[in-house]
Amino acid sequence: MLDSFKVAAKALYAGLVAGLAALGGLLVNDTGFGDITAGQWVFVISAALVAFGGTYGLKNAQPS
Repeated sequence: MLDSFKVAAKALYAGLVAGLAALGGLLVNDTGFGDITAGQWVFVISAALVAFGGTYGLKNAQPS
């Protein structure tokens, strides 16, 4: 169970970092959350989901 939690935590972290990076690229100068279009939100969410899914599928290395 603990190993499954580690995999999920790693994937959540990767999704969060990717989503915030995509959002940070949109929020430049005087742009606020209200100025972001629906298509841009889809981009942010899809970047987070791709990072989460890709990381969740990776196997953890065995400690040596």
